[in-house]
Amino acid sequence: MQKEAKEKIKNLKSLVNFKNELKETRTLIHALETQVIATKEFLKVTKAKEKPGYEKFQKFLEITDKQIAKLHELGFVALFANFECFMFEFLKDLFRRHTHSFQSDKIAKFEDIKDFKTVKEVKEYFIDSFAIEKSYDIETWTSFLNQRFGIIIFKNRKDLLRFKALNSIRNLILHSGSKTNVKFRNEMRNLLKTPVPIGKPFKLDMKRYFVVLHSCLQILIKNIEKS
Repeated sequence: MQKEAKEKIKNLKSLVNFKNELKETRTLIHALETQVIATKEFLKVTKAKEKPGYEKFQKFLEITDKQIAKLHELGFVALFANFECFMFEFLKDLFRRHTHSFQSDKIAKFEDIKDFKTVKEVKEYFIDSFAIEKSYDIETWTSFLNQRFGIIIFKNRKDLLRFKALNSIRNLILHSGSKTNVKFRNEMRNLLKTPVPIGKPFKLDMKRYFVVLHSCLQILIKNIEKS
């Protein structure tokens, strides 16, 4: 990618939106956590728990450690949702700016484009379908960006594997109810020093992993902007 093109990456709408979404997600989780802490202090200072009728409001005011863990778990999943949206939109931005980068890769059947009325609509069809294809998984996406645009997402293989391990945790939460399975065991083999049991709840400090994932995404952004 030419120098002047690289300098414009920071201004791509997809990257700007991604940074804003990460900030909003992080701010929301921290704000909710702060409110929980403030509520606990309020209940303590006012001795509200000793007041008549408190039990009617107890479930709305008292948040358990398990619920706090769930909050950070939801935040962790939300960060990955922000990232997956960015993977797709970032490629679309690059394809729109560099139309030559995908023209020779896609062939459409007549029935796929016969209802489009303009060349622009056909172009958007190609951009959308190719962006989906190349953002299907993290490794495909990173390899394509490096080979086609010279954009480095991860500085080394270790960083990529670390990020993929975080994604495995996200998938376990979403698709397996946080219970381990063979796929997860194999994916985590190179990251953890001890074997992962199968069919057991995988308990993690999700507050810590929320912070770790957010940090990884910030580094990812810096790597893109430096490419």
